[in-house]
Parts: sequence; C-alpha cells; structure tokens
Amino acid sequence: MGYRHREEDMLAAAVEIARADGLGALSFGRVARHLGTNDRTVVYYFPTKADLIGAVLTTLGGELQDLLAEAFGDKPLPSEDLVKRAWPVLAHTDNQPIFALFFEIIGLAAVGTAPYDTLAPAMLEQWLTWLDPRIAVADPTQRHAEALAVLARLDGLLLLRTIVGRDAAEQAARAGGLA
Repeated sequence: MGYRHREEDMLAAAVEIARADGLGALSFGRVARHLGTNDRTVVYYFPTKADLIGAVLTTLGGELQDLLAEAFGDKPLPSEDLVKRAWPVLAHTDNQPIFALFFEIIGLAAVGTAPYDTLAPAMLEQWLTWLDPRIAVADPTQRHAEALAVLARLDGLLLLRTIVGRDAAEQAARAGGLA
C-alpha cells in the first residue's frame, strides 16, 4: 500500500475511471483505490478536482487529435474536406465514450457548475487553436470562422449520435454530404 505511484499512473487510472463511469464518478478517492494508494498521493499530483479533470480531458483530446491529424494529413485543407475526413474517424464507436464525457462537461458548464464552467470554454478554445492552422484559408478572421463552423457541424452530428443514436447521426451526415 505504501507503493509510490507516478503521475502517469494517476492519470491513466483517472482516464480509465472517466471512460467507464463518467466524470461524475471521478474522485481522488476512486483513483487512489484503483491504484491501491491513498487520496493524498493523488492530490500531490492533481491538487484540485479541476486539475484532475483537465488532465483527463487533455489526454482524451490528445488521443482524438492524433487520430484526426492522421486523417487530415500534413497540408491545410478546405473546411469541407476536413469535416468529410473527420466524421468517419469521430463517428467510430470506439470514440463514443470520449464524446459522452465531452458532452457531460458541456452540459454541466451550461448550467454553471464549477469547474466545468471554466473547463468547457478552455477545451473548445484548445480545439479551435489546434484546428485553425489545418484550414486552407489565408485570411485569419475567415479561417477562425471556418474553424468554428467545422466544430459546430461535427459537434452537432456527435450530439445527435450521443442522444438520438447512430442511425440518426448517419442520416444527418448523409443529408449533409458526408457519407
């Protein structure tokens, strides 16, 4: 029980718990029990629950960005092409638990629940910052607007998939020219 865990161990356990049971189930105690240590060890690496949740989001977001970077390639593309390349990757059933967590955060942020009310805007801003240079538009203002549109379109489809189901999202994707 006195085994000293690394930060990576703590984060991996937190990600596993969040994927399995949602962010509502994530706590210092749960991560500690998962690793057979005590709460203080987790708090040493993640002093607040916001720090722990933020690290989980960064990890999951990084996984998705790696998948999308592979689908997008090395050169900036028109926003429509990015959406067409992103949708099959994001719609894969293996990624659904990640979006359930993202929508959990967004829902909690929408009603002003801390720390989600600050984490959600930061999460979306990180996605925009990552997406912006991948859009083949010279004007920075227009490129940012297109990045917003790409996120809105994909998030809308993912929300349909999460709430209404895969068939509805695929129907909407086909109607929008993505399938």
